Amino acid sequence: MSRLSPLALYALAALTACGAPEAKTPILTPTANPNAGQATQTPVPAVPAAATAPSPTVVANAQALGLPAPSLAPLVKRLSPAVVSIDVEQSPESVGGGMFGRSIPPGHPALQGQGSGFVISADGAILTNHHVVKDAASVSVSFAGGEKFPAKVVGWDERTDVALLDIEGDAHPFLEFADSDKLEVGDWVVAIGNPYGLGHTVTAGIVSGKGRSLGAGPYDDFLQTDAAINPGNSGGPLFDLEGRVVGVNTAILNSANGIGFAIPSNMVSDMLGQLQTEGRVARGWMGVSLGDAEDTHGAFVAEVFADTPAGKAGLKVGDLVTQLNGVEVLNSRSLVLAVGQLPPGEVVRLSVIRDGQPKELSVTLAERPPEPSLARVPGGR
Repeated sequence: MSRLSPLALYALAALTACGAPEAKTPILTPTANPNAGQATQTPVPAVPAAATAPSPTVVANAQALGLPAPSLAPLVKRLSPAVVSIDVEQSPESVGGGMFGRSIPPGHPALQGQGSGFVISADGAILTNHHVVKDAASVSVSFAGGEKFPAKVVGWDERTDVALLDIEGDAHPFLEFADSDKLEVGDWVVAIGNPYGLGHTVTAGIVSGKGRSLGAGPYDDFLQTDAAINPGNSGGPLFDLEGRVVGVNTAILNSANGIGFAIPSNMVSDMLGQLQTEGRVARGWMGVSLGDAEDTHGAFVAEVFADTPAGKAGLKVGDLVTQLNGVEVLNSRSLVLAVGQLPPGEVVRLSVIRDGQPKELSVTLAERPPEPSLARVPGGR
């Protein structure tokens, strides 16, 4: 009789423990569910691994293949107390659109929506997606243990689909961020959320891709994962196997199986200070239209708009921007992302190639205008 390989043994153990996976039917939409009726304390406490440890043989087989231990239960028990379900009510008086995609006629009962989120500080700061709470008349959050709190929307950034909430209390379990730049394609990740209002649900997979652009806005830089993400998962955390947040789950792809997207944790953590103090995010802006070089790194200046920082600094059409503050510019998208992470008023150094000659320019960034204003400035960056 033939012997099963370690991989086959691992798969058999997983199927025996969990059952065969159900088929999934994803959609391209933010993953809110529209069809439902700085801290001083220690982050979420660890659960002793011995309580749910798999057998040494199974662990050894998994480790030999570079796989995580077959049971994620200890990790899930440690993280779940800081993950919340979010219930949203939109009143008939609210402006139409938002997460529900339509206006509500006068006299119509309030509509309900659901999403997910996670606590990032002991005093009750919670992160979720902007589309989960947009135009909400009331927001409440529920913990896995049954506790429920009314929540206040403190701030949001529509361009990256992030919102910050606040609840009362000063001793909530909370989660920490990882450095998402250190993630590699193939790394294991775990998602916890509230799909379809079912309550805390755990899925696992790998990082399938990085730096994905979905055409949602100028700051698209999504992580792609095959961990199952469904409507209601929006705003929930994506973890590494050390239990640190590497992303905020936000969208899934139409007519695809196992393609979900998360906002990288580094992008989120960079804007937290402004969300907490200002309730919004102000981003740097040069005022140019950019294009990509065909055979070299850098970003070509296709147009310089009048009365903008770029024009005042002497940037010209045809310049090839090769560095920003000494860091190489790979393409036009990387330059837009880098400038957008800097505050208005900051002076940046651009290294450019003009007519074959290197040149250095200093640009004092302005604040990026609202999107309707930019629509009147073709390709405004």
